[in-house]
Amino acid sequence: MPTVRRAASRSQSERPVSRRRQAQQEALKRQQHQKTKPEPENNHAPLLLKILSWLGIILLCFVLGYLGTSWFVDFMNRKLLLKPENRIENQEDLSNFESSEQERIAQEVFDSGAEVKQISLNLYHVKDDTIAETRQNFIVRIPEDNISDAINSILILSGIPGADRIKLLHVFRISDTAFLDMSGQFVSALESIGQRKSLLLLTGIVRTLQENFSPLSQVRFLIDSKPPKSGGVIDLSVPWKMPNKS
Repeated sequence: MPTVRRAASRSQSERPVSRRRQAQQEALKRQQHQKTKPEPENNHAPLLLKILSWLGIILLCFVLGYLGTSWFVDFMNRKLLLKPENRIENQEDLSNFESSEQERIAQEVFDSGAEVKQISLNLYHVKDDTIAETRQNFIVRIPEDNISDAINSILILSGIPGADRIKLLHVFRISDTAFLDMSGQFVSALESIGQRKSLLLLTGIVRTLQENFSPLSQVRFLIDSKPPKSGGVIDLSVPWKMPNKS
């Protein structure tokens, strides 16, 4: 009987030990399972991709800033807020400057008491489907400038649509030929008035230069500083001159 009790008490004392071992084994298994568990993938973008993204953002900001600044400066120039006085940026500014300079010089000569030299020109222009003659005075300048004055007056006297927008960009002479570099609006004006009136207008221009600016006898036209194409309502690619008097 004493032997049986000792064995029973020993089995009762071993139960807590086996439970602790079982708990330790389970804890050890959980730790091993966590160690063998695959790590989450690295979702961060590569360094090169980050650099390219930042460069793209910087470039976009630069382009937007440049375009915005250009628009703002152009807007301020149109409003005459930032444009310096007498600054010439286009053909309109040049024409206005030349006109103002001509008036300023004439005023200075008048104030000084000296006589303003003038030149009287015979202008041949279109009137009632024919060519009419008008005599007009201009301030004496270099021949190219006086030719430009005469052409502008002929366009106005002829009632050409949009004459105020037609610009004579350049005038130069070679021997007996005058080269007139007209703006593109000149071609549009000829198309609007038709072939007959265009012929009369060009005849009046040639006759005006021939009679007032010797030894000029023929005219060649350029459009926006380029040789014009043949065809259209009237051919500007050929030289224009008055017929010989028999």
